[in-house]
Parts: sequence; structure tokens; C-alpha cells
Amino acid sequence: MNSLKIFSFSSRKGFSLIEVVLAIGIFMVTVLALVGLIGPTLKSVDEVEQTDAIISVVNSLNTFLQQSPEIALNSGSKFDAIYNAIIDDGQATVFIFQAYIGNTTDTELKIGFYNESAVSGKALLQQEDFVQNGIPKVAGTIFRAVISASSVTPELHRSPSRDINTRIFTLNKASPDIYPEGYLALEVRLYSEEYSSDFSNNFLNRATTDLTNLTEKDSIFTYNVAIVR
Repeated sequence: MNSLKIFSFSSRKGFSLIEVVLAIGIFMVTVLALVGLIGPTLKSVDEVEQTDAIISVVNSLNTFLQQSPEIALNSGSKFDAIYNAIIDDGQATVFIFQAYIGNTTDTELKIGFYNESAVSGKALLQQEDFVQNGIPKVAGTIFRAVISASSVTPELHRSPSRDINTRIFTLNKASPDIYPEGYLALEVRLYSEEYSSDFSNNFLNRATTDLTNLTEKDSIFTYNVAIVR
């Protein structure tokens, strides 16, 4: 009796070179497309974070200007103090930043006028608020607000055009007592700068004595606000 032998043949075969090349090509195109999306995504995240930071600074500054009881000088009013601060040099400077508390990593908001005699000392920041004994107190970005007369201030009470160098309007009424309006329209220009080793020696002094240098930089945000009597 003859034995029956059964032979089996596998129908499976490997990928061809063309199929492998096509698969790799499709994979690389997908990877490149995903990589291309990373840049715009990260940029969007940065823009959102910057926008949130600006909104927070604007809210803090507006609250300070509108509600702080520490701005008024002696027996005067907050309105008078801000008015006199602006008319002295055509502008007033306010700094806003987070500062380390003591020797800890905890921070607190610092906000106040700088180098300004028309406001109360309680509303002023000193150089020691930025750096003390050679140790930086600043945690993060320093925001500087340049506050001046707004373009919507009645022309009777301000310069007819912006100063060619500083790009600001100036008030032409020497005293708030003869300023009849019930509000003072202000223009606020925000600038930002990271703390550096030469900040104290250069930026603080330059920022309050020569606006021409500062106006060579673009402000990160400009808006108008009104201070009510």
C-alpha cells in the first residue's frame, strides 16, 4: 500500500522594496506635518501667556491708579497727586513686577511710582525694591507704564500735538485747581524688560530722565484710562 504524502506550501511572502519605500515615505510626510504644527502651536501658547500677563498688569495698574489710597500727597487728593506727577515732566512712571519676599522663593506684587515727588512716599518704589545688597529682588519681567495726557484730553488743556521726541501729549494747565474737567484722560504705554546686571545703573535712571531712549522701543500695549476727581 502506497503512503500518501501531503505537501503544504505557504502563500505568505515578504514586502517588496517598493512597498517599504512607500510606507517610509508616508510615515516621513506625516512626521514632517506634525513637526510643522509644533512651531505655530508653541507660538500660540507664548502669545496667550503674554496676553494673560498684559491683562493682569493692566488690571493691577488700573486698580492702583483708581483706588489706591496711598497715592495722595499729604492732605491732597489722589486726582491732584496724579495730575501734578504728570505735569511735572509731561509723564509719570509706574513699575509693576513680582518681587521675592525676603530670602524665600515666594513672591509679591510690587507696583508704584518711581522718582516722583508729587505722590506720597507710600506709593513710591525705591531702587532697593529692585535689587538689595547686590541681590536681585525681581522675579520675572519688569513692566514699566509711561502715563501721560491722552489724545482725548480737551485740546484747551493739553499740547496741540505730540512731542516730536517723546511722542507724548503734555498738559498745559499748571495746577489741578484750574483744570475744570471732572476727569483726567490718560494714555498708558506699557514696556517690558527682563532684569539684567545693568538694570539698576542704566534702565532705572534712563527711564525717568530721558524718554527719547525709551521711545526707540515699541510698547507692548497702549491704552487710555480716565481718573475721576
